[in-house]
Amino acid sequence: MPSQATSYFYTIVAMGVVALMVTNAFKVQVAGLEAVSERHALRELLEAVATEATELIAFTEATNATAKVSLQTPTLIGDKEYWVRLHSDASEAWVEGAFGEPWAGNPEYRVELPWGVSAVGTYRGGFGTLMMNSTIQGGDPAVTLGRWESG
Repeated sequence: MPSQATSYFYTIVAMGVVALMVTNAFKVQVAGLEAVSERHALRELLEAVATEATELIAFTEATNATAKVSLQTPTLIGDKEYWVRLHSDASEAWVEGAFGEPWAGNPEYRVELPWGVSAVGTYRGGFGTLMMNSTIQGGDPAVTLGRWESG
């Protein structure tokens, strides 16, 4: 009789180990799916910012007036903080962004803006509403990214 009870005990322990292995495998798979979804949401947000900036630039060039737009953005993407930055150099301008702090690490994604545009500014997700301001400076359009807070 004691050997049969021991056999049952080992069977229950083995079933518990297998259950833990299966549970951990599902957790790893879910974490991978969440990461892909979060990166996709960040990419869509950067494309939306680039689209709004392009429309703002076109409006500013057409009317030769200062224009401003604000965008409602998510506080977090998934459970991660994110940042968006407008950047330009002598040859091109772009929107870039990633998860974490704006000054740490390289951007995860980059979306191009029209040629000949000066772009500057950083927005950290969850802090106010994203705002872009477009003006003509020295004959070329300039876009500034920042945050707008009510009050």
